[in-house]
Amino acid sequence: MRMVLGAGVLLLLAGCAPQGGTSFSGSQPTLEAAAARLPAEAAGFTRGSTVWHERERPGTGASVDYAGPGRAAVATVSVYDRSQPPLADADPRLGAEFSSAVSEVVTVAGTRTSQQIAESGRTTLNVPGGAPLSCARLDGTYGRQPVNTLVCLGAAAGRYLKVQVTSPSRQVRPVDPMPFIVQVTQAARGA
Repeated sequence: MRMVLGAGVLLLLAGCAPQGGTSFSGSQPTLEAAAARLPAEAAGFTRGSTVWHERERPGTGASVDYAGPGRAAVATVSVYDRSQPPLADADPRLGAEFSSAVSEVVTVAGTRTSQQIAESGRTTLNVPGGAPLSCARLDGTYGRQPVNTLVCLGAAAGRYLKVQVTSPSRQVRPVDPMPFIVQVTQAARGA
């Protein structure tokens, strides 16, 4: 009888657990601690200034600028929560946020007279020790200079993690953004 009751309790508890990967297990660091996890250097990219968007618009988090090797690329890493409950690595909200992030980059470029950009493809970037990131490649121009932008999004310690890397299409010193994106994601996840 006890085994039947015990099994019933376990099934009841399992039915109460959040579904769809929407829970975050672990303690979520403060926004300041999450931003502090981002490294001073990753794959030749050097950390620059931090902008605290959260102070003016709750849910928008913080963004950290990075300069690539020889300033051949620039990157921005953002951690934010949209004032929503913590995210899990495979949270269903990530898909909508990824589409929104890509649309935002294209829209912002469209408001600048010297910049044009369009999406040219989507892919998944595997991150050792954690869930993959969704990435979109954007091609365009900044003035007369052809540029490539890579926008990647995933979850890190219960928040959205967005990484955007932009570099000239024709580089004197080629920069591969993938190692940077992987390293900064692992750091943001506390790996």
